[in-house]
Amino acid sequence: MLGLQGGGFAATVSLIAPQKQEFIDPATEFQVTRWTEEASDAQLPGDLDRVMTRNDQQLLYASNRSGHWLPYLLQVPKGESLPIAETANLQPASLAFLKDEKEVIYVDGLSLVRTQLRKSRSRELYEAANGWAPTGTLRISPDDRTVAVLESKGGASRIVFVDLGSGKSRIVIETAQGSLKPLDFHPRFGLLLLDSRGVPVFQGGTPLPALAPFPAGEVLDARFDHAGGRLMYLIRSQGPPERTQLMELALPGGSHQLVANTSKFATFSPNADGSVFVGASGSIAQPLLLLLLRVTKREFSLMEHSSSQPSVVQPFFSNNSQLIFFQSDRLGKNCIFSVSVKGLVEQT
Repeated sequence: MLGLQGGGFAATVSLIAPQKQEFIDPATEFQVTRWTEEASDAQLPGDLDRVMTRNDQQLLYASNRSGHWLPYLLQVPKGESLPIAETANLQPASLAFLKDEKEVIYVDGLSLVRTQLRKSRSRELYEAANGWAPTGTLRISPDDRTVAVLESKGGASRIVFVDLGSGKSRIVIETAQGSLKPLDFHPRFGLLLLDSRGVPVFQGGTPLPALAPFPAGEVLDARFDHAGGRLMYLIRSQGPPERTQLMELALPGGSHQLVANTSKFATFSPNADGSVFVGASGSIAQPLLLLLLRVTKREFSLMEHSSSQPSVVQPFFSNNSQLIFFQSDRLGKNCIFSVSVKGLVEQT
């Protein structure tokens, strides 16, 4: 067990000088900011609702600039980065703010760790055992009481709920073959995940009335709105013709409604009021970052993301909806970028 780490790390940390560089995207002539250096890899957390402070001044990310992965806070808009903990085997996608924005959690090796930012004090909450290992994918309940940790062992997969106060754990779902995929946590109905068949199911919350069946196809991504009344999801039908659609389901017992057809979105994110969406196209010929307006159902090209893996571009809006952050390996190493949408999207 790690126990508590003392103040040694806090006493030795120093700010990383700004690495930001601005350039014009050649495809659309929008101004783009690169926030992390080209010489090392940087990665955004997997839970985009837990990546940025409410005032849009700090962004949580991981970088291997030191020779191994460490967690950092990016200071926006200056661009300085502050390392927040020493880790041995950080899973970059696992980083997440807690609601008070004074602590973060993450997976380090087999352990789930909770770190106080101001004091750089870390405490191990949970450690996987018996051959199971965290994959780095986790989701936190809206009340900050529970974290769902995805683990694997050979071809098996399971999700463990860990109490964020006591560290007590329980297995909520396990499959002997095939992978599970946590999507998002609902305040009442628990964790929404894709089971080993790719079917969306809820675990660990108040039982739902029977849901209307999801349309045929592969669910690629899903997010609840801030109130938890709507589930927005991206689904790819097998066709012919193959198409990718942004859909919406009213909870608890509503029907599925089409928001808009998309240009092969691989992943998406809504702005604060759900009036505008940003998506990363999976098209090889046109690897674009796109705005989609709910009211017109039309897309607007922002720039080329040019990522070799469109599904991990992970675009998301700042809380005031004036910046879109994303990641891409367009320069060889994976870097974090942003593009301004001021004047295109209303401030929230």
